[in-house]
Amino acid sequence: TGDITFTTATPATTGGAAIYAVQSTAGGGKIVLDDDFGGGTAGTALAGGSSVINLTAGAGGITAKNANNTLAEIATTGATVTMNTTGTIGTNNNRIQFADQANTAQQRVVIGTTNRPSNVSLDGLGTLTIAGITGNTANTVVDVTARTGLNVDGTITTGTGTIVLGADLKYDGTADDGVGTLTLLNGSSVTSANMTTSAITLRGADIDINGTGSVSATGAGGGVVVRTSQSALAMSIGGTN
Repeated sequence: TGDITFTTATPATTGGAAIYAVQSTAGGGKIVLDDDFGGGTAGTALAGGSSVINLTAGAGGITAKNANNTLAEIATTGATVTMNTTGTIGTNNNRIQFADQANTAQQRVVIGTTNRPSNVSLDGLGTLTIAGITGNTANTVVDVTARTGLNVDGTITTGTGTIVLGADLKYDGTADDGVGTLTLLNGSSVTSANMTTSAITLRGADIDINGTGSVSATGAGGGVVVRTSQSALAMSIGGTN
């Protein structure tokens, strides 16, 4: 039930061996990811190599010790990073930051398969793939940014929690360099029952919703906001480019 802290750690002594950190979900413990930013051992807080990573935390959540910066909390070429807790997963000032991973078959983030968090704040230092966020029973608030591409390859459902998904964005929500596509791959879905006009916000230098991808604001009065990442960038809806 005590806290678990990873400080620039490489836990898998055998290449590709699965990494598990499990706390009692009934307790108040938390998992802390410390990149030692500004310190003598600064680096990725939890370097997974080629391992899948599974983190299950108590009500204290899964947290980044340091404020948003240029170092990742998590990096792996393994297939998935799975996180479960009834607490928060990052905050907007201390997001769980992921290393750049353009391969959509690697470092796929899965959240809430067994325990639903109250908040999810993530950031990709390059391209990030979300394979699923289940927060419908916890009304999870979701805010995900990525410096270049942000891929949704699964289901994001948040009950009445709001959803913000942004490519070509810095961790504070400001524009990056004008390159980065928010992509909803075939079969993926983004759903919120929030009843405000900004129940779901989609941002990017480009936004690509593949043929069977879907975005649904199901709450009465709920809306979907579509914005470019750059304020001066032209927007063409239904165009060919």
